[in-house]
Amino acid sequence: MDIKTLKDIIKIVENSQFVEFSYKDDELEITLKKKEAFPESVAGQDNLRVTEVVSQYPTQSIVAKSTEESEKDPNLIEIRSPMVATFYRAPAPDAKPYVEEGQKVKKGEVLCILEAMKIMNELEAEFDCTIEKILVENAQKVEFDQPLFLVRKG
Repeated sequence: MDIKTLKDIIKIVENSQFVEFSYKDDELEITLKKKEAFPESVAGQDNLRVTEVVSQYPTQSIVAKSTEESEKDPNLIEIRSPMVATFYRAPAPDAKPYVEEGQKVKKGEVLCILEAMKIMNELEAEFDCTIEKILVENAQKVEFDQPLFLVRKG
């Protein structure tokens, strides 16, 4: 499934009366949940509570690509945006950021939230790493494949 098809599905679900939508095939599994799908105690807290989009895209297209800096140091890797979205460093405006520069992160830990079409997507670390540099500002619009973090493996 290409990114345009995914965006079309998100738009359809957003404009429908569905509160939850799931799709699964051999290559992809997606679950979209609107704010209404969560109990009032969670949904009412603020707009930045997590709504899941779970996908099984090949990790090399989403997560890590080498850059000029990583050519100098093979342990430096860029983590790139898997979609056009708004980048958020924390789960809520008054909450502590998920990660800071210099912080060690374990595989599976949340790095940021990417909001696309009012759906909050957690971007998780695909490997243990140290955050060397955060390359975008909070609430900044990001493009597909735009570098978000520069990390050191291990």
